[in-house]
Amino acid sequence: MHPEALRPFLPDVRAFVHHNHYNILHEICRLMELSLELPEDTLFKLHDFDTTAGTYLRFMKYFPRSEEEEVKTKNVWMKGHKDVGSITLLWSQPVAALQIQTKEGWRWVKHIDNALVVNAGDSVEFLTGGFYKGTIHRVVQPPIDQRGYTRLGMIYFAYLNDNATLAPLKGSPVLESAETEPKYEGDEAPTMEAWRVARVTAYGVSKLQKSKEPGIEEEVVNGIIVKHYS
Repeated sequence: MHPEALRPFLPDVRAFVHHNHYNILHEICRLMELSLELPEDTLFKLHDFDTTAGTYLRFMKYFPRSEEEEVKTKNVWMKGHKDVGSITLLWSQPVAALQIQTKEGWRWVKHIDNALVVNAGDSVEFLTGGFYKGTIHRVVQPPIDQRGYTRLGMIYFAYLNDNATLAPLKGSPVLESAETEPKYEGDEAPTMEAWRVARVTAYGVSKLQKSKEPGIEEEVVNGIIVKHYS
């Protein structure tokens, strides 16, 4: 059931969801298909809008936190992680808080009007045997000149069809010649639904173990080490 205040705007929300799926996600899938030398719509067919999947649009509003909360969380609002799904579309907004991990460390994502931030998730990493890496990202306290503002995130989380198998894609000359490191092979690979349910069920429940790498905690989900970054 949608909140009453939102109901008059549901047609606009539906139109926006369709725009994200058919006008943006489709084009991103097409670019990836070209880069992997896959037949057209190989990836997009795994994102059937009318098939059961976990895809959703989320509005997230972050309010300024107290100094006590910031000290407790060490200024990290959401620990570094990779998304569970395939592609995440984040509409750029002016209050900085999103960071991505690079070889040089955490880097702020710069705001650009009418731009999109595109993150790859676990599913794309599995499908490409690691050729495309999942984006490690986190949310932190905004810079000092923006800390008094609320921050609104508008995010489209795309998931593969629930029955899609998370094994490396077949028929890509690029993947066949690349030195990939598949997480799963053949029949051992879970479906998108199984991986999604396992990740969501474990979130906030499983006990994280300290990694040998500094600033990282780990858990094992379906035989895969899932890392959480400070």
